[in-house]
Amino acid sequence: MGRTLLILMAGFAASFGMLSLSKNQRFIDSSSRLVDHFARYTSKNAATSGAYLALNQLYLNPAWRAGYSDLMLGGNVINVAIDDVNDDAALGPYRVRIRASGGNLDTTSQAEVTVFDRGFDRFAVWAKDTVISVTAKDSLATVNQNLIIQNAPFMPRIDDDELIDRATSQLHLYPGNLTPSSGYPNGSFYYFGTTPNVTIVQGDLRVATGRTIWGIFCVGGNVILEGGATINGVVYLPQTSSRVVYASGNATESLIKGGVVAWGGLDGSGGNVAVQHFPSYYRQFVSRYASTNPPMRVISWK
Repeated sequence: MGRTLLILMAGFAASFGMLSLSKNQRFIDSSSRLVDHFARYTSKNAATSGAYLALNQLYLNPAWRAGYSDLMLGGNVINVAIDDVNDDAALGPYRVRIRASGGNLDTTSQAEVTVFDRGFDRFAVWAKDTVISVTAKDSLATVNQNLIIQNAPFMPRIDDDELIDRATSQLHLYPGNLTPSSGYPNGSFYYFGTTPNVTIVQGDLRVATGRTIWGIFCVGGNVILEGGATINGVVYLPQTSSRVVYASGNATESLIKGGVVAWGGLDGSGGNVAVQHFPSYYRQFVSRYASTNPPMRVISWK
């Protein structure tokens, strides 16, 4: 009996020992998983923080390309590299890629951000759709096709309500089509002082041969340019179906001197259509009706 009891007690002791060992192993495994999860979490946060730090530097200085090397933040190691079209032609112009990594223990996480580093108002044409047979010029009237952005990566925020209010107060609101006389509305871009003319045309705006009109034009239909027509100002097309198109007339250049922002596109086929970037007109448009747009825009984050 005594021998049997000793054997039973030894068995119980071994069982409890094995159970205790199993519990300890599960505790160790659970702790290890917790440490791994924490490392992944903090390294991902570190990579994201590195991307935000780089975005802030690019906001302050669009030419910044230095990046960060072995930057310590909360016990994490952050590295950031900056690429543009000079480093990777596949990026395309005006795009900057941020490659950030965050390391914690043996775990490293990545964040990759691509930004468009120009405001829409830096271009003669900013169009969501295609641009066909249109010449772009800089403020000195030098041809520069890089001032055309078609299939734009984003569209700016425009204060349509404020445009309507301004056009209404100036009695420049037209529910149908409009073919204005030369010099419309007062022979100047400005309505009074530094306040620009604003015209809302819910139908088509047609500028006849040899005529010049002035101001900011928000058009719900098409802008139809005949040969030798000139718009001194900014053309804004908020509808995806709208186009700036050439109609007819002589071969004299049809010019928009200011800029075009189009949710649709432009088609100058058959004519001699040009858009010249004119900063003073664009600044008035942006400061009054598009002031909430940042100087750069994140177009992808992964």
